[in-house]
Amino acid sequence: MKCKFCLFICWVFIGQVSSVIAQKVQKPNIIYIMTDDQSAIVPKQSDLEVQSRPFGFNGDAEVHTPIIDDLAKKGMIFRRAYVSSSVCSPSRYTMLTGRYAGRCEGPTFLKQHPKGSMTRVENNTELEINKDNLPRLLQKQGYKTGIVGKSHVIDHEVIMNKHLWKENGLHAYNKKANPKDKSVNSAMKHNHSVWAKRMKAYGFDYANGVYAGNLRELYNDSLNAHNIEWKNKVALDFIESSSEQPFFLYYSETIPHGPAPWLKKHGKFAHGLDANPKFTGEGYLDADYSYLPTRDEIKKEVESLGKDVAHAWLRWFDHAVGAVVDKLKEKGIYENTIIIITSDHGNYNAGKTTLYESGVRVPLMMHWPAGIKANSEYNELVQNIDFTPTFLDLAGADLKNITQS
Repeated sequence: MKCKFCLFICWVFIGQVSSVIAQKVQKPNIIYIMTDDQSAIVPKQSDLEVQSRPFGFNGDAEVHTPIIDDLAKKGMIFRRAYVSSSVCSPSRYTMLTGRYAGRCEGPTFLKQHPKGSMTRVENNTELEINKDNLPRLLQKQGYKTGIVGKSHVIDHEVIMNKHLWKENGLHAYNKKANPKDKSVNSAMKHNHSVWAKRMKAYGFDYANGVYAGNLRELYNDSLNAHNIEWKNKVALDFIESSSEQPFFLYYSETIPHGPAPWLKKHGKFAHGLDANPKFTGEGYLDADYSYLPTRDEIKKEVESLGKDVAHAWLRWFDHAVGAVVDKLKEKGIYENTIIIITSDHGNYNAGKTTLYESGVRVPLMMHWPAGIKANSEYNELVQNIDFTPTFLDLAGADLKNITQS
């Protein structure tokens, strides 16, 4: 099918002709920040122990996300944002290609669903090594491209089958192994570098802080915990090294996908704010995160406001977004950077894998001082398949000459 320019971006330009002309000269930077399994629906009080929460800009008064909410207020909030699939990989595939997941021609997908047979879209959808996608097309427009965080869009058979690790250059270790052990940590660091290199083959100039799949697919109990600081630091490193040219950063968080960061184990948020910040997707790493508040400070801040500390993970993420904003301002590129915050799909009331509102409706806000009026809202339907053509149009690509099979 031909790559169509989505209509929802039109509101950016209404009444802002001079801004449009400016953008034709100076291409905007794009930072696409995505959470994992976060609905846009505010949970009922009775569901607090088993549900994630959305952001304050979604109308949730029980969470504390002032930085993200301020960006939303000074940009545009989308009230009816949806995804094409309520499962991780196909939703991510659609966002990164502008194609519906059933169009996938990756080897694992075609092995399971040969052409001419009925497809079943799930976590078998993968980027194609020989087809254009969003980062590759942006590279052609002079963009530097980067990926940080969760991938889950390539090499599914390798991710899910440890017996395939060795032949694919990965090193094995025990599920109970201690990342502090030098040989174990060396294997973990090596595996991370392998996955980062693999991601670069799909159109990314920069890949770091990468997870091949979910946390559990690191196959180590100690690493089965969220680490926002680790991903945030490498995202800032990308911005630092990319400010001399337009860039696109795909910044994919692991929260709040299971293991749920708000659930306690032995009195601690063992998979969230009480986990060891030195346990990362590349093993044990002693890095400096002093530019962010400590995890204890975040919990105390939320508690002092009379809010449920179980959902302080949202403020944890909120501070990470704030660090991105600070870095953009430091480099003098904040005004012409588009910041998108959304999720791959929802999970409220087990909506994941379903077509219920709780599975396919997601939070979405966009902030762009040079191109979006403050206090804007959009109340019509939008979907994640629209991102690729919209970003390409803003980057100056000739959409008429881009075709998608």
